[in-house]
Amino acid sequence: MVSTFVGLDSDGCVVDTMAAKQHGFLQPLMVEALGLEPLREVYCACADFVNLYSETRGITRFRAIYLNLQLFNRHPTRVAAGFPEVPLADLQAFVESGLPLSGETLERWITAHPSPILEKILAWSRRVNEAILTSGVEFPAYAGAREALKRMAGRSETGIVSQSPEQVLRQDWGAQGLLEFVGHVAGQEVGDKVAQLTALTDGRFPRERVLMIGDALGDLKAARAFGCRFYPIVPGAEETSWEAFNREVYDAFLAGDYTAEAEAARVRDFAAAMPALPPWEQA
Repeated sequence: MVSTFVGLDSDGCVVDTMAAKQHGFLQPLMVEALGLEPLREVYCACADFVNLYSETRGITRFRAIYLNLQLFNRHPTRVAAGFPEVPLADLQAFVESGLPLSGETLERWITAHPSPILEKILAWSRRVNEAILTSGVEFPAYAGAREALKRMAGRSETGIVSQSPEQVLRQDWGAQGLLEFVGHVAGQEVGDKVAQLTALTDGRFPRERVLMIGDALGDLKAARAFGCRFYPIVPGAEETSWEAFNREVYDAFLAGDYTAEAEAARVRDFAAAMPALPPWEQA
């Protein structure tokens, strides 16, 4: 019987999907949904920063849209152009409701809180899911991640811990032949990542025998809130990060030697790669 559990984020961590999904699906469909075509480049720059290059990388879809649009509304190019702000009060109420931020939850929320902009965002989310699932695009897995999953087979219990819908996760991992290496799949339907880690481990593993692997500060925060160890996959240095995991960190974790001090050194480099402010707002 294995005595350790490893939870793995998906997008940008195991499967190289982050930029491709943003540029191929999420951003163009949002520009269309909200009529932002005149300032497409501005919106896409905001979305790139929030989702790929900042401390908010990897946050849930609807919270990300809220931050994208906040940044868009205050962008100096939008202000100078006199382009109308996107009204955000209804979206803010939803993302701050404390509810799981899934499409199903948003649909129920709209029933109780009718909102034209939330209707557009829900329709956008459904279109994104459908477009990804029917596109036929296969997102490659990082070679080091594939090696790590093979090494963990039979040595640790494993599970996907992600804010993507479960159906999308199964497609992305299945296309790369990776589903056979994980015992569990937890998508956004389960709740946030703390809820997912709780559901997947179910009190069967001491927290110090649980490891979360992720590529975003939200993954680190989830690990902290849950009380387990964290290993970062640094954006832009994914293969290097996986090589270090395979070479030394996984065996140290199994032996109980992946200490708080060892984790902290890796987290410092990880956090430094993701700033809080976009270039156009930095002093």
